[in-house]
Amino acid sequence: METRSDKLLPGLTLALIALLYLLTFPQNFTEGEDAVYYVDRVSGGVAQWHPNHLIYEPLMQGLTRVAQAVWPGATALAVMQVASLIAALWTLALVWKIARLSGGGLAGASGAVWLLAGSFAFWLYGMYPDTYTLPLPFVLASFLALWQVGWDSAGSRAVIMAAFLAGIATLIHQSHVFLAVPALVVLIVARRFGAALLWLAVFGAVVGAVYLWAGWVLLGHRTIPELILWAKGYAADGLWTPLSLLAPVKALIGLGTAIWSSLFLFASPDAAGALERVFAGRQLVEETHFAATGLALGFWPLLLLTVASVLSIGGLSLRVVMRRGRALTPGFGPLLVLHAGTYAVVATIWEPTNKEFWIVTLPFLALLLVLRLPPARGFQRILVAGIVSLWLANGAGAMLGFARADSDYWQITHSALLDEVRPGDVVVDDCGYICTGYLLLFSPAELLPVDALDLAAETGPGRILLTSRAISALDARQPEAWPQTRARLQPVFATPNLSLSELPR
Repeated sequence: METRSDKLLPGLTLALIALLYLLTFPQNFTEGEDAVYYVDRVSGGVAQWHPNHLIYEPLMQGLTRVAQAVWPGATALAVMQVASLIAALWTLALVWKIARLSGGGLAGASGAVWLLAGSFAFWLYGMYPDTYTLPLPFVLASFLALWQVGWDSAGSRAVIMAAFLAGIATLIHQSHVFLAVPALVVLIVARRFGAALLWLAVFGAVVGAVYLWAGWVLLGHRTIPELILWAKGYAADGLWTPLSLLAPVKALIGLGTAIWSSLFLFASPDAAGALERVFAGRQLVEETHFAATGLALGFWPLLLLTVASVLSIGGLSLRVVMRRGRALTPGFGPLLVLHAGTYAVVATIWEPTNKEFWIVTLPFLALLLVLRLPPARGFQRILVAGIVSLWLANGAGAMLGFARADSDYWQITHSALLDEVRPGDVVVDDCGYICTGYLLLFSPAELLPVDALDLAAETGPGRILLTSRAISALDARQPEAWPQTRARLQPVFATPNLSLSELPR
């Protein structure tokens, strides 16, 4: 029988986590470089029906319009961040419910929730304007409905609900199409073949109808081959990372960076040098800048906290894998393993080192670890120590820094430019993907690539401004009439990071 404190504890837990999250509300977006593009398009009213996250941008645009009707000062960035936060808290509430239904008790539910909430990628993307957190409540709600179907002999209503929720998750992010794997395995093993066909029919109808409407009606893909090619999205280009024998090792790295932040390592010259050699050719200026500006503790305390957390959580994980753990309510153990395993295989094949793709495995892995632990007090103390050190390491080594804009390399690099430009100005730049996204979102000026310099005179009524990056690129290419154009440039400002020059109209 539940006591009053038993009923209050879930709400109090979620309220405390929400407070901690709000105290670390991100102002640094370098870990989610796609997010600034999403926000730019949503705030500009040009949300895309992108096949990899079909309804995400239109949904965020609709929410932004509703929020602005109630509160005119609301921005797309704030609305999208709050939407991710609500989805993260909803996910934690469902993790609590799953833990209780599976027989974990209050200690198991609390442990799973705090372990998941303190994981680096879940914590950060739980407040990023990105696509990875929003589908999670639908994934876990589909999991619960599927458990009812496979092990609780629920009827067709639960089958329809499981498939419908999986369809919504897939429409928000295409990777959740793989929810079909655990669903069909469970229903076929349970010999509920009619339920399996019903699940496929509902899932296919939900996903297929929206993709058909968006691709055929809205975007004009009028042939079946063209529609299928569009619907594949990035998958049409093949794997992002070639498969290799090292894929399992890379997967462990990806999963590890989803749980623990490694940004503090760049505070050590020796560690930073080693990472630069390992990731040769990858731009690491953002990490280096963050380590110099965003850490709340020094390198050694953060290293000790991280090592303590890795040893505690990693040791308990090995204990659960190597030995028989605590029994769960029938069905929950296999279903958790099926979901975690399916998503882990997909992430390992697609891009094993990308922590974004490991976020969806974290709720299932947290539940498997905490709920399968023996109830002995020693194991529980090790778990508490691991969770506390996880929160301290990720909070002091990442999240407190992400709450400040000055820890963001690209915002600092462009601070003088953003202070200088005005609406109507035209900025000509030769900028990479992340850098361009920042200027599109945060700058009021029009942005043109160096190849479009000739169009600058026809764009905007304000000044034509060239960055030092653009000038360097044009110097290297030497297009026709560039020497004469270059001679007309007048300096506006010069900083160690970036210089700006004006081309008189």
